[in-house]
This record gives sequence, structure tokens and C-alpha cells, in this order.
Amino acid sequence: MNLVFENLRKQYGSNVAIDDVSAVFEPGLIHGIIGPNGAGKSTLINMTAGSYTVTSGRILLGDRQISGLKKYQIAGSGIARTYQNIRLFDQMTVLDNLEVCYYADDAGLAWKEVLWPPYAKSREAERHAQCRKALAQFDLLPWISEDAGSLPYGRQRMLEIARALVRDPSVLLLDEPAAGLNHAETAELTARLRALRAPHRIMIIVEHDMDLVMALCDRILVMHHGKLLFQGTPAEVQGNTEVQQAYLGTSNDIDEIKSAAQDRRAKLGLRARQRSG
Repeated sequence: MNLVFENLRKQYGSNVAIDDVSAVFEPGLIHGIIGPNGAGKSTLINMTAGSYTVTSGRILLGDRQISGLKKYQIAGSGIARTYQNIRLFDQMTVLDNLEVCYYADDAGLAWKEVLWPPYAKSREAERHAQCRKALAQFDLLPWISEDAGSLPYGRQRMLEIARALVRDPSVLLLDEPAAGLNHAETAELTARLRALRAPHRIMIIVEHDMDLVMALCDRILVMHHGKLLFQGTPAEVQGNTEVQQAYLGTSNDIDEIKSAAQDRRAKLGLRARQRSG
């Protein structure tokens, strides 16, 4: 079941953030979306998740149009996401941050849990098992009873991904998952994301870390000024002259861009750790 963008446009007054973007995302692959700041990368993620409305065009998941649906309906169709700025329930435990994802399904059956204790016990055990499975994929079980806000910054990043994964989504949207991580944490993240590849799952990653994107992604979309500049394999993207000029720079510029990206991540990590401290 493919995720399809058909002639997407997002406009704010006279400002066109996304201009006639069409693309197909296939299951079993990891897709990257790259581009300079303001290119429209996160806007595409936000439109797919229902946070932003689509001005024109369509987003399809299989044969179903999901653009125009409410956010909870889009989530219910099998789309999960993370955010550029971490959005955890800081005062809730690590386990509760994942269990809350089952609320929509279980709220209507609360009467059954009250009136039939065996069902309540069975359902709770089922939820806990799924949550523990997701947490284990990110080595988060040692923190299962801790408040999410007390975790180190890098563990909070992993927890947000585990929460997005707990319902086994068919589409996983990751908006700058490496933001604020140091080199070792980014290497760990890359390995864990690679392990999430599954035949039924579409993974889409918006990311500034070019080393992560090139090492992880099968296909890459390059955005520039709201338009789709190029799409192809990592090797094709690296070898495309237009991409080099618009984003990567010439061969002499690439080291400077990587250095600037690393400095940006370091500053984000410092600010995040200062807040958590």
C-alpha cells in the first residue's frame, strides 16, 4: 500500500510553501526528504499527518484519500509521527507515554473493563506487552517506571519514536529525529532506525544530517523553495549537479555544510540538556 502525493500545494495568503509536489512512497523502503531551511520538508510531514490542511492536490494511502480527514482519523488509518521538538508527556511514566496511544480504542470499552474484571486484566496485559516490545527495541525498559521528562535527552528522542511505533503503523513519519543528538547518539539512532525497516511499513525521514540520510535511506526527495527539485537513490542525489548547487554545494562546500550542520545539532543538544537539567 503506497503513500502518494498528487500535485500537493500549500499556500498561506500569497506565500506558497509547497508548489505542485507529486511523489510515491513504497512500503519496505526508507525514504528521506532533504533540502535547505524553508524548503517545505516539515510542511509535507505536517500535511500528511493532518496538522496542516492541503490547499490543493491529494494525499492517498492506498486507494483512500486521507487529506481532508481529521488528525485522529489519519492516525487511525495507520500513520504515526514524531516531531522536530520532542513532545512527550513529561509528568507521565515511560510506560504511560505509550499506553496513552491505546486510549481511542479502549475508551469506548471502559464499561467492559469495569464490569468484567477478567477482561480488564487481559486487556491491560495485552497493552503492557505491546508497550514493552516497543520499548525493548530502543533499550528503554530500564526507565519504564520513570517520568519521561527525567530521561536524558537522547533517551527522550528514542522514547518518542517508540511511542510512534507502538501501534505498528503502516507509515512512520520522523521529523528531524537526530536533532540535538551527539555523534554517538546519532550512530545509535541510525542503527535502530535501520532495524525498523519492514515489508509493510513506509518510513519517511526529514533530516539535516546528510551522513544519516545517505547511510539509511533507499530513496531521497530533494526540496527547494517548496518544489520537488530531484528524487532518486542516495548515489543519484549526490551525483546530481542541481542538487549540489541548491543544497549540497560544490565539492569544496560540502565539508563546510556538514560542519555547520554538526554545529547546529550541538547547539540544539546543549539547549535541550540545559532545559532538562
